[in-house]
Amino acid sequence: NTSDAKEIQGTIKIAVDSWIGYFPLGSSEMKQAMRAAGWLIECEDDQADYPGRMKRLAEGEIQFAVATVDSYLLNAAAVDFPGVIVVVIDESKGGDAILARKDKVANLNALKGKKDIKVAFTPASPSHHLLKAASDHFDVPELLPSSERRLETKGSEEALKFLLSGKTDVAVCWEPDVSRALANPNVVKLLGSEDTEKLIVDILIVNREFSDKNPEVVQLFLHTYFKVMKIYRDQPESLKKEIVTATKLSPEAVEAMLRGVAWVNLTDNCQRWFGIAPVG
Repeated sequence: NTSDAKEIQGTIKIAVDSWIGYFPLGSSEMKQAMRAAGWLIECEDDQADYPGRMKRLAEGEIQFAVATVDSYLLNAAAVDFPGVIVVVIDESKGGDAILARKDKVANLNALKGKKDIKVAFTPASPSHHLLKAASDHFDVPELLPSSERRLETKGSEEALKFLLSGKTDVAVCWEPDVSRALANPNVVKLLGSEDTEKLIVDILIVNREFSDKNPEVVQLFLHTYFKVMKIYRDQPESLKKEIVTATKLSPEAVEAMLRGVAWVNLTDNCQRWFGIAPVG
């Protein structure tokens, strides 16, 4: 009763993973602003377990979840799409990439006809979506091998470990692991999401029941989120410094990594994605 804890109304749990585009949701600015408004934020990294994430959202174990459009369509159908899409967070513009060991595969064309290539990726994830799109578009079925040459991982970090250790020849990762991989001279990028348009789009989803019963909390969260995004847009060095501390990467690597994500502001959410901007 004598501390600021008496003002706390509850905790908002958000299921996330290591993708850099989600960083502002659990940033110090976001947590401080929401705490000042009476709410605690807990970002829980589930290592990109998309089916489990959707199940937890359906059961009300978490109030918010992040996902890509493709992963939501793929994984939420089994639990009757338990959330409302309230925000487009970002587009991947190089933050997702198909990587390879240079001594095994030099480029996408070099994959064609090879029957001994191992590929590591997170199933039912944006990485899987990028592989499917690239396999179809460039006619490289070798990107989606079967049997023991297909190594399914628990998130991007594990795919990176497999690549660097030589356990796999090709791996699909997202930032910050793409930057970590490319810091190794033996790793080459075969294809990045900078070469695609609206293929990997990240969204914020709210549990339907929570949204119905607590619309003012959802509104507060979104209002705070866009204010925080403006702070980081006006003070990019502040964001970069936080990410350097969190990821232990060099400032140069973080700068390169940030070029791989295009955050979507409030205006673009209204105009480009939801079609709700007023005239003028």
